[in-house]
Amino acid sequence: MLEFLQGLLAIRDVDQLWLLIGFIGVEVALTWVLRKKFYAATDSLCSVTLGIAYAVVIALSAATVLAVYYWTAQFAVLEFDWAGSVVGILGAYVLVDFLFYWYHRAIHEMRVGWAAHVVHHSSQFLNAGTALRSSFVEAWIEPLFLLPAILLGVDPLMVVALISLNHLYQYWLHTRLIPKLGPVEWVFNTPSHHRVHHASNLRYCDKNYAGTLIIWDRLFGTFEAERADEPCIFGIRHPLESRNPLTATFHEWGALVRDMRAAPSIGAALGHLVHAPGWSPHGDGETTRALQARARAGGAL
Repeated sequence: MLEFLQGLLAIRDVDQLWLLIGFIGVEVALTWVLRKKFYAATDSLCSVTLGIAYAVVIALSAATVLAVYYWTAQFAVLEFDWAGSVVGILGAYVLVDFLFYWYHRAIHEMRVGWAAHVVHHSSQFLNAGTALRSSFVEAWIEPLFLLPAILLGVDPLMVVALISLNHLYQYWLHTRLIPKLGPVEWVFNTPSHHRVHHASNLRYCDKNYAGTLIIWDRLFGTFEAERADEPCIFGIRHPLESRNPLTATFHEWGALVRDMRAAPSIGAALGHLVHAPGWSPHGDGETTRALQARARAGGAL
């Protein structure tokens, strides 16, 4: 199976950039033919710039990530040849996808993670180009969440290959041109599910964290279906009125630092790091969960 792993590594994130640019070209052509306003030139330029920066950091961090993975591998609690059969490979992919779900959920529901990930949601458009938006910080955070796979005996190269394949799967989810897909929606993440994830409507916030399998959201209470009577409004709750890549990358880090400096104690400052965005040490914050609960109590959701 070594050839198989090497083949997967050939589509790691750095190389996927060209696949995604091709996908963007196809979608741009279709939106022009269909006369849809799904793109804006300055917004797309911001997305491409962020995507290139992320790819560069992925390439530069690869040696460090693999070194950490191989060091961790000596503590593996299972000795199982995950790459020795199709069933093993599929099992390893499901495991990596499960870990991605929790990584994705964590960077939404912990302020320090959101400070990095918000860049991916900062566009008020949803299109194939939006998939390019990633923070360079995520290139260092995500590998940490995949360490359990190493401890369960999955080869480090296989982990890198499978998470790259998982990322590749997610690119096609960033489109408004594909409708709901019937029974597929019950098991797999689809463009419809991911439109919900990118929406700023209160009903849709912090939902559908899945990479490939939507079953994780269904199992852990974070699933929300796209509704015909509530179109998705894309972007973040407090829209970022800038298409500057630097502003998109660092604006939430600045807000986090300001909140920490204004905190009444060290504990409160650390609370801003680990609690959900909108949390306040004074109990008057507006986290997504609190706002949703308040809306449900008032019959608005």
